[in-house]
Amino acid sequence: MQAPGFWARPPEAPGLAARVLAPLSWIWTAVTRRRLARASALHPGVPVICIGNLTVGGTGKTPMVIALVERLLARGHAAAVISRGHGGRLVGAGVVVAHQRPPSRRVFSHPRGRGLEGREP
Repeated sequence: MQAPGFWARPPEAPGLAARVLAPLSWIWTAVTRRRLARASALHPGVPVICIGNLTVGGTGKTPMVIALVERLLARGHAAAVISRGHGGRLVGAGVVVAHQRPPSRRVFSHPRGRGLEGREP
């Protein structure tokens, strides 16, 4: 996967594609600002690291999560991973299922009983 050529152009000389897409970026910015302004802060009581981006696949999110969890565990920290999974469509609240030893295959569950498969690190 390669970045579009117009990403490398200097800001003072944007190409046609950047000029055409600029109004969409203004709309995106306005919607995001409104959403963030209306959101209430959540303080889970533990450090949280979110790994993700707008790109769907092939950007290295899963290997990054694996490497980060391995490093945290090696330093004696507890780590948990919550994911909707590939193609996940969970809407609404979910329930974290208690961890088991050996690691449970089902680590996150929808309140209606439809689980998301995963593997505890």
